[in-house]
Amino acid sequence: MGHAIRIFLIASCLLFSTVYAQSVRLLAELGKKDIHIAAHRGVHTQYPENSIPAILEAISLGVSIVEIDIRSTKDGVLILMHDGTVDRTTTGKGKVSNLSYAEIQDLYLRAAPAGAASNDRVPTLEEVLRLCKGKIILDIDFKEEDERYVAKTFELIAAENMEDEVLFFLYDHRAIEKLYKLNPGITLFPRARSMKDLHEILKSNRTSIVHIDESFDNYSELVKLKDQGVTLWMNSLGDIDKQALRQGNSVYELFLKKYPYIKIIQTDYPALWTKMLGSEK
Repeated sequence: MGHAIRIFLIASCLLFSTVYAQSVRLLAELGKKDIHIAAHRGVHTQYPENSIPAILEAISLGVSIVEIDIRSTKDGVLILMHDGTVDRTTTGKGKVSNLSYAEIQDLYLRAAPAGAASNDRVPTLEEVLRLCKGKIILDIDFKEEDERYVAKTFELIAAENMEDEVLFFLYDHRAIEKLYKLNPGITLFPRARSMKDLHEILKSNRTSIVHIDESFDNYSELVKLKDQGVTLWMNSLGDIDKQALRQGNSVYELFLKKYPYIKIIQTDYPALWTKMLGSEK
């Protein structure tokens, strides 16, 4: 990218961030590419989900974002775990909230759901923050039911000086203001389930990065929002990814044509996306 173009992108992000209260550096990073790929639970089709190797592979592929799931142990240690129990993804059994960190550290992650044990342990959020710093943006999907641990999550992010390298996902956009007050430097990333939700999120002036899905059919407005600097995220998880695995690049090419307003795509097959996008250059 030319020097003048890069300056323009950063300047645009700086201007846009005066409207939306979020990380200028993160916006500048997202301004460097037309399309960003997010690896869902790391590269979990090759390594255990939410594991160190799955995250390292995402970094190695050069994707922009890695999505991780967070829960707390009985004694308050924040770990990477999608489910409320350890049954599916580890060699143990029981609710995460009923197990101490020491007990979870005795377990091994499974190479595939309910599959054979790997040599990998359950990582902590602190480990993963340090691993990813300066290498990849973290999308934190906070699965923990006890909301008190949101503050602890934000404290760990701040302690590692990673406010500019994290997206904090919100299932309910109505929580934006409450969480914004915990740490205005952390970029909140809510899901919109309707255009009404999307308008409310943008009207809050707290973030311009929003998760939408295929049900959104306001094509012209969504294109206009992208042109105005709004970053829209959509998943290719499920049928789209499975079709691409069977049929090749044409599936993803059609996806991009159908949703030209999307800037971030979360996938179970980041290597397929990076290969396809690389072949377009």
